[in-house]
Amino acid sequence: MGLPVVAIVGRPNVGKSALFNYILSKRLSIVHEQSGVTRDPVMSPCEHYGRKFLLVDTGGLGTHPKEKNVDLFDGMIREQVMQVVADASVLIWVVNCQEGITPQDEEVADFLHKTGKTVVVAANKADNDNVRKQAFGLFAPLGYLDIHAVCCTHTYGAGLLMDAVVEHLPKQEEDAEGEEEKEPKRLKIAVVGRPNVGKSSLVNRLLGNKRVMVSDIPGTTRDAIDVPVDLKYNDEILPATIIDTAGMRRKKQIDSVVEFFSLSRSETAIKRADIVLFMIDATDPCTTQECRIGRVIVDARKCCIMLANKWDIASKTIKEKEFIQHVRERMPFMDHAPLHIISALNGYRLKGIVGHLLHVREQMGVLIPTGVFNQFLQDTFARTPPPMSGTKRFKCYYGTMKQNNPPKFVLFCNKRSLCPAHYMQFLQNQIRDAFFPEAGLPIVMDLRERTKIDEADDTRKAAAGVKRVKEKEYQEEHRRVQRRRGYIKKG
Repeated sequence: MGLPVVAIVGRPNVGKSALFNYILSKRLSIVHEQSGVTRDPVMSPCEHYGRKFLLVDTGGLGTHPKEKNVDLFDGMIREQVMQVVADASVLIWVVNCQEGITPQDEEVADFLHKTGKTVVVAANKADNDNVRKQAFGLFAPLGYLDIHAVCCTHTYGAGLLMDAVVEHLPKQEEDAEGEEEKEPKRLKIAVVGRPNVGKSSLVNRLLGNKRVMVSDIPGTTRDAIDVPVDLKYNDEILPATIIDTAGMRRKKQIDSVVEFFSLSRSETAIKRADIVLFMIDATDPCTTQECRIGRVIVDARKCCIMLANKWDIASKTIKEKEFIQHVRERMPFMDHAPLHIISALNGYRLKGIVGHLLHVREQMGVLIPTGVFNQFLQDTFARTPPPMSGTKRFKCYYGTMKQNNPPKFVLFCNKRSLCPAHYMQFLQNQIRDAFFPEAGLPIVMDLRERTKIDEADDTRKAAAGVKRVKEKEYQEEHRRVQRRRGYIKKG
């Protein structure tokens, strides 16, 4: 994104994620007293008194090399942290005032001294004045003198800490006219699905590097991780932010607070995304949980593209046409979403996803003129009229497009209850096929009954009165002309 990077590092369970959320003033990273909750780096743009930078929360630099009980993810976390540290301009090293210097802190100090990076020490959990006064003398033996006492739970000390951090940031060059170049609006793309379906593998493939952890263990990803990237397709570039989410389990299977927060972050990622890449397992498609996730996407009214992953395995047992037919039969509520068959492991058909995203971005900017839309409604109602409801029929007098993403249309009709659900679905499909083909955009239709004059507001009543007066004057003038020509006799 062209911003200097400020990385928060330290051993596990010292309050790195809490400090990250405190600086941003929002709950972005999962905070829990359990050790090792954060695994993948979580990043977000930040600003402190006009100085912009990219703040990164990292996983804990965990166990000693000599310890036997080494977590599987400790090596992966260390690799991730080393990559972030290499790109960082300033490091915020978080230590714990309540525990003082531990052997792990000494290991982290050796690692940071070798990097040669500028380090600002945040002495966290300084709950009272006595602890804050002792913070400098307590951690000065680590070799860094820029030490600031903070307390995330009591919201103390972050301002002074960030003042010290921004002093070490490189100065941002401004244009000759003093105007900063605006960052292009990035398309937010959320990758969702059930656990161990290949979401992180797809994200790494799209990014071109191992940005997020990948393992065979379900639940490896915990936070919703935003990664800004410029996706390329032929000669076109798509500025985007890819959101890698945790696998969405059934609520009955959630047995820890961390998993509950992971599910909450995934649902929030769907709501704030522009496009949702819904990944299903081609070896075991359309499970009950995948249908639930699909319902969440539909209820959120988000543009959706379905990706059937692990086709390198599923292709040995089923043909592509049969598989597509099976998915459409089991998930008819997702018929509007295009289906891509891919393999994130070997990159099979992944290039077509970026091309499809460019097509969807174009469709999200389409606004249908009112005259064109009303002509389309007239043709549709004439070709396929709505069914009778008793002695009455649903009538649409006028329609207009209100917004896009999702496309929302307002139809003025005689009575909403006369339009059956299947005919409403028919109209949505016709609109999608005519104006938004292969885009995966949900069509939202708002039926409004024509207001009676007795129930209308004063403005409409006045307009209706003027119309009646003009009609009466027109009828009188018409009768005078007819009498003058002899078509109507007096008396």
